[in-house]
Amino acid sequence: MMKRFTYTIAVLIIGLLVHPASAQVMEEFKGKKSPVHITSQRLEAEYEKKLITFIGDVVARQEEFTLYADRLLLFLADNMDDIDKIVARGNVHMEQGTRKATCREAIYYHREGRLVLQGEPVVREGDNWVKGKRIIYYIEEQKSVAEGEGTERVSVTITPREVKE
Repeated sequence: MMKRFTYTIAVLIIGLLVHPASAQVMEEFKGKKSPVHITSQRLEAEYEKKLITFIGDVVARQEEFTLYADRLLLFLADNMDDIDKIVARGNVHMEQGTRKATCREAIYYHREGRLVLQGEPVVREGDNWVKGKRIIYYIEEQKSVAEGEGTERVSVTITPREVKE
């Protein structure tokens, strides 16, 4: 019975972390063909630095996924035809259906397929949530790690579904 309970909790935690809303934006660069629409107050393109910066009330949308941030930085790869890294900073909020994630900074490392949420990150789906000092999602491995630091521990709330007979 205890083993089954532990397995159930593990499945719920993985369900919260393996498919967080924040990971959806990364899938845009892994095969999705629908357009990504980004709006902001200002756009700066620094070609020598291989950097495109969206500043002020940034909203990025694709299909059901929406990302909000104060600033969004796209770091281009050396050949300038691919993304190296994406950084969303300030009041980062991501939504896809009932999944939501918030943090102060989200960094996606495109080549590694790794997404790092930091600065009070919280991932929610319905009444369930996970928070910690840092939440890391390894996209290819479908693996997540939530980390605490010092006295700040990882915290999870799981609301059980009603059991049907």
